[in-house]
Amino acid sequence: MYQFKISICAFCITGLCLLVYADKGVAQIGIGAGLDIRSEDPSHGYGLRLEYRILNLPPLADLKVRAHGSYFSETKKRTYTVNGLSTEVFEEKSAFDVGAAFLAGVKLGPVHPYAGIGLGVDSSEFETARTVSQPNRLKGVNEENLYWNLFFGGELSVIPYIKPFFEYRFVQLINPENINIKDSERFSLGIIFRF
Repeated sequence: MYQFKISICAFCITGLCLLVYADKGVAQIGIGAGLDIRSEDPSHGYGLRLEYRILNLPPLADLKVRAHGSYFSETKKRTYTVNGLSTEVFEEKSAFDVGAAFLAGVKLGPVHPYAGIGLGVDSSEFETARTVSQPNRLKGVNEENLYWNLFFGGELSVIPYIKPFFEYRFVQLINPENINIKDSERFSLGIIFRF
């Protein structure tokens, strides 16, 4: 939990630095949120993103920088039988990641496709806790990894200031040790507010 607080603080500080140093003449702020679905457990979660346009190439293209974060959580109940005695065990899995990326996009009518590349930190935690006989933990793995990602997506520009978006992201962890996930795919759907 301590690493989670540090990561959230780093995410906020990055956002504030971007606000202070962005050129106000070309900066366009985007704040978004949405649902994330990834290819490994836990598979469903939520994501936040903060974007700034740092370069505008009229009339169609732009370059943006993004800070983003996602959180995933899942609890499953399992029953084990050993020597005729049944025990219920709750397995908790959670993961969060924060990162930064550069993305470039074009404006093609109501659809604005974009693509980008970025780096970040992923923290995964897998715990099994016994709840019937005693509340102590049986097993736990907590690991943090650097990752790089490639992504592409699009925004729909139908309503001013409110842009629904969809995005596909390929994530690769750098040297995972205790978890068996190296490559991951993620699909995101949500809304970004631009002003």
